[in-house]
Amino acid sequence: MWLFSDVSQTLMAVGLLMAVIDVLVFGFATFYLTLIGLAMLVTGALIHFGVISDSTTTVFISVAFLTALFSLVLWKPLKNLQATSNNKKVSTDLDGYQFTLEQDVDAGVFGKHHYSGIDWKVESDLPIAKGSKVEVLEFKVGILLVKAC
Repeated sequence: MWLFSDVSQTLMAVGLLMAVIDVLVFGFATFYLTLIGLAMLVTGALIHFGVISDSTTTVFISVAFLTALFSLVLWKPLKNLQATSNNKKVSTDLDGYQFTLEQDVDAGVFGKHHYSGIDWKVESDLPIAKGSKVEVLEFKVGILLVKAC
């Protein structure tokens, strides 16, 4: 016993599933599954309403043609939709963290600080003497940018 009774229902279900997988699993990182899924969904609807036949050749040609058509029409809008991102600063426990320097720090001269199981390089644009209390302004991978308190 089949889950779906005819080709049109199967195409529509698989097309919808492909689009959902692209959005939920891959985070809309690629449009291929969405475009093919949309083409399968439309092909299934066309078969259901009797516009095209349900032969294998017709289904493949329709899905290929509609995928190409949707790619041409929707690529730029989908790319623009994907490109818009809000680059907001993430707040962590390092924001505003204060500690005492163990070494002198200057532009190009890194200090070192052990925090949360990690040995961080400590960097500053201005010279700061050993023993000074500093505050973290920002951080990159393995590097703390600090200023004197």
